[in-house]
Amino acid sequence: MTDQIRWINHAGYELTSNGVRIVHDPWIEGFAFQDGWSLVAQSRYAYEDFAGVDYIWFSHEHPDHFAPGVLRKIPENIRATITVLYRLTRDKRVVSFCRKLGFKVQELPDRQPVRLKNDITITCGFDGDDSWSFLVTPGGTYFNANDCVGARWREVARILPRPVDVLLTQFSYANWTGNPGDTASMGRQAAKKLQQMEDQLAAFAPRTLIPFASYVWFCRSENFHLNEGANRIDAVYGRFTDRVRTVVLYPGDTYSVGDASFDSGQAIRRYMADWSSHAGPLPATEQPVPVEALQQLSKKQQDALGSQNALWLLRPLSRSYLRPVKLFLADIDTGVEYSMFGGILRAGLAREDCELQVQSFSLANMLTNGYGYSTLYINGRFVELVPGAFARLSRHFAIFGQNAAGYRFPQLLLRPGYLHSHMARLLSGIAGKIESRS
Repeated sequence: MTDQIRWINHAGYELTSNGVRIVHDPWIEGFAFQDGWSLVAQSRYAYEDFAGVDYIWFSHEHPDHFAPGVLRKIPENIRATITVLYRLTRDKRVVSFCRKLGFKVQELPDRQPVRLKNDITITCGFDGDDSWSFLVTPGGTYFNANDCVGARWREVARILPRPVDVLLTQFSYANWTGNPGDTASMGRQAAKKLQQMEDQLAAFAPRTLIPFASYVWFCRSENFHLNEGANRIDAVYGRFTDRVRTVVLYPGDTYSVGDASFDSGQAIRRYMADWSSHAGPLPATEQPVPVEALQQLSKKQQDALGSQNALWLLRPLSRSYLRPVKLFLADIDTGVEYSMFGGILRAGLAREDCELQVQSFSLANMLTNGYGYSTLYINGRFVELVPGAFARLSRHFAIFGQNAAGYRFPQLLLRPGYLHSHMARLLSGIAGKIESRS
């Protein structure tokens, strides 16, 4: 019997094979990343459609893949019949949340095949805080590359037990790529994403390519400009379709895997119409946070940082690599100076004295949640007043983010891949600066 893929939205789909239904990363409705992203198209997958689903696999904890609001709306009696598949983590946040909702849970070790029902096997490979999956069914093989950007694809291809029939991969950037008007930076990031797709095609040589995980738009005034440079699905399809069978699926579409007669034209036209309908940003929904409240949040964050980490080891860097960063909070018309050593040090700064412009609610999120600065980078709701300011800000919140994942400083330096990923990011930033100056 032929495998079938039913499209949910964005990175979400349901694969049916040999009587087993496996849903991947279902984000059905609502906003993501502090209301900075919205789905391009409306979903057609109802919560009752989860009835009879055997497994839900989540690639990582980002809300456009792991959407808590969606999981809560699945009827309780249906949740009890579904097994969540998730990578083995130290913090157990995702699996604990799913168990509390009544799902069964199966944790997946790194790069080790795990047998599911009816002769289906899944292998989950870790890439930082993200993961890819390789699914082997009686009807085919499926590599879900997801948002993994740091993986060495040729090395991954060599460890797979069988060739890849279907490759599903992200086709556009998913984060801040420059200030308003910086079309050159957006263009470089969009081209880089296409090159990553080229690298994956060279490594895996799939029979079918399904571009996905980019069916979103930046929907607020601070980030709306990022839509201008994003790759559109019509151009992506045109680039690859002559070299590999390229399939574009719209919410509600069902694709019989390997069907050479499948026509992606209608899905492409519907996506392009949807993109055109998002002609302007949506109004902000968050309320401003007063400086006094931010200072209270800052004190709590400092208490948490101090109790979990040996920050004194880094204090010699507080006047250079980790010098304070100055943030202008546009919605409350004032600036603050922040450092991981002391939190908010000063308030009342003028905009011309600051390096980064954000909203007060974004700073509140960073002070409250370990994923806060990552959320800000992905939703792109900020402006760099001084080039490189966001990279400096991330240094102050990196350890706080690692604490949320169950790691402490300096022990986190021993985390597999941690130093490698940071060196790769540093070298990438240096290369980008050289390229922009040339």
